[in-house]
Amino acid sequence: MINSNTGQGNAAQGILLCMLSTLSVAAALLIAPVLPKIIAAFPNDPMAETKVILALSVPALVVALTAPFAGRFTDRTGRKSLLLASLVLYFVCGLAPFVLNDLNAIIASRVGVGLAESGFMTASTTLIGDYFKGPRRENWLVVQTSIASVSAVVLAAVGGILGDLGWRVPFLIYGLPILFIPLVMLLIREPRRDADEAETGRFPFMAVFPLYVIGLLAAIFFFIIPIQTPFVLTARAMGSSQVIGLTSAVGGIAVPLGGLIFKLLGRLKLAQHLSLAFALIAGGLALFVGNGSYAVTCVGIVLTGLGCGITLPAILTSIMAKLSFDQRGRGTGGWQTAFFLGNFLSPVIVLGLTAKLGTLDHALLSLAAVSGGLLVLSLLAALFGAVQPKTTKTLEG
Repeated sequence: MINSNTGQGNAAQGILLCMLSTLSVAAALLIAPVLPKIIAAFPNDPMAETKVILALSVPALVVALTAPFAGRFTDRTGRKSLLLASLVLYFVCGLAPFVLNDLNAIIASRVGVGLAESGFMTASTTLIGDYFKGPRRENWLVVQTSIASVSAVVLAAVGGILGDLGWRVPFLIYGLPILFIPLVMLLIREPRRDADEAETGRFPFMAVFPLYVIGLLAAIFFFIIPIQTPFVLTARAMGSSQVIGLTSAVGGIAVPLGGLIFKLLGRLKLAQHLSLAFALIAGGLALFVGNGSYAVTCVGIVLTGLGCGITLPAILTSIMAKLSFDQRGRGTGGWQTAFFLGNFLSPVIVLGLTAKLGTLDHALLSLAAVSGGLLVLSLLAALFGAVQPKTTKTLEG
């Protein structure tokens, strides 16, 4: 067994646990390019469009609702068992639409995908916290975020290419767990609590809840660029598949670069990281609207991606530092709820603001203003020392 207090995880374990985030990205983005084809495949269903959009979005909502329960289960029964069971469920439910001929059944299978995603993302992120500590933990959490961002670009492109062969074909990618399951069985060992962690106090809800709120807001910003870029470019007569794909790739690369900036500035306090991040997001969204030129739009995408790349690992490492071994699953479950609720809410909020303010550009500028407000709050927190440096935390087990 891995001793959780030594943080003696190895590179193979770290890479495997981070690679599992690609399955989460696949759940959200893989079928997006073929949504029109799925709708067209069910001409006799008057609710086809609504049902297909629900099929795309329901996994994120399921994760948001069930991740706290997955976290509690992880703490009580172990990480590896939940991880393996979730991968099996993902395999079965993810592949199901390849043979299903009813949209209601497809939606039900997507609920199963969300349940599986809740389990393996909570378990894998908790295991990163178990296997690594201090700077190594921060490094692997940055890697996890970076892999998720890059795979979003790759899987969206793969989904589009496979979609040309038929709307069912992209669902074959959901068979990837057949590769991961043997690796999990071989490489992952159940960590154990150290003797000095045998007794812990109550779950530090009041300490981590503000971080969950910030994480929710960060996730809302994180999904603005990948979801809204096609709409912004199309409105500006730059909506060809090639341009959208290239621009999405630029945004995908910016997020891991933001994670690198977080690592290089690792000695800063959380409030200082957030100040920089929200400044980049506010400026990035403003330029994303910009003057309508492609160059300015891309600069906005890059700045927003850099800000999000700083924010997510900064928040998650701060959450991990406040949790003991037998609290880590619940704490990670709370983070998954915040992140995937942001995933679900991001397009809903943009749509609502667009309806209220009249245009998508005005909606995006209002969100830039929200990020500016968060920048002011972060600067005040940094100025008055409201957020302590991560290095002062003692709960690293």
